[in-house]
Amino acid sequence: MKKVMTLFAGFLFAFALAGCAQEEVIVIGEGNWDSNAFHDEVAKIIIEEGYGVTVDIVPADTSIMVSGLKSQDVNLTMELWSDNIVTYDDDIANGDYLEVATNFDDNQQGLYIPAYLQEQYPDLTHVEDLKDYADLFPNPEGGDLGIIYGGPEGWSATVFLYDKMEAYSLDDFFTFKTIDSSAALNATLASAYANEEPWVGYNWEPTWAIGLYDMVLLDDSPYSADDFAQGIGAFPSVDVNVAVDPDFPDNYPEVYAFLQNYETSSGITSSALAYMQENEVEAYDAAVWFLLENTDLWGDWVTTEAYDNIMEAIQ
Repeated sequence: MKKVMTLFAGFLFAFALAGCAQEEVIVIGEGNWDSNAFHDEVAKIIIEEGYGVTVDIVPADTSIMVSGLKSQDVNLTMELWSDNIVTYDDDIANGDYLEVATNFDDNQQGLYIPAYLQEQYPDLTHVEDLKDYADLFPNPEGGDLGIIYGGPEGWSATVFLYDKMEAYSLDDFFTFKTIDSSAALNATLASAYANEEPWVGYNWEPTWAIGLYDMVLLDDSPYSADDFAQGIGAFPSVDVNVAVDPDFPDNYPEVYAFLQNYETSSGITSSALAYMQENEVEAYDAAVWFLLENTDLWGDWVTTEAYDNIMEAIQ
């Protein structure tokens, strides 16, 4: 009897495993930044409600996303910042994972000022013009130099801006003040913006701050790899891609067809992040808001049946 019961339990366990194996689940790898969370929730809603496939979102930094795509422990990522992956071109050429679409490629970063400040000082358009306006940006901690706010120490952008301060002789006129976190950096901007005070500092797109506030990226010379190594010129834009594991097109052909059409912009993404910030909601709520407000955009990404199912689910 014990042998019979053991065999029966083993049969039930095997049956349960078979049931799990048959269930279709797409695993999305999610980085720890808000724009990635937003796009993941958009994709999750469309895939689950439009195509009836379950989606699991799991936290993963970029290296884990890449290794997960190769091992197929991760099936999809909606924001793979290609220039941040040294092996990206080789990985794609080798078929380790597939580039499906470019989510957005108009991302920018650099030194920003509020638009209201440029309206007051229309000649303040270029990074090097800052030297003529250092008095506008007094350091709250005192001293004769103005202040330019930067991101945390250790960021590659911060290292580059240190080089820029020296290359453009901005350090003769300004103190470059690094901030411990992006939240603290944006807090300095929010405080200045609320009172329409001068502010200059590092930021990037897409972010909620750029979506919420009318900001101007100061001009610089066009990007050149040789110049960039010396702290000269603009930051390069990066292709932010949708990528899937090698078997994804065969396993989920309809979902793959949808993902091939997925294309947004930094502006769209920043607006969604601003919606999250203003309304104090999570990425899911911003995704629903985006889908309801932009049916003319994403409606072309999906089949008619999927569109109807999604709209019925979110309205």
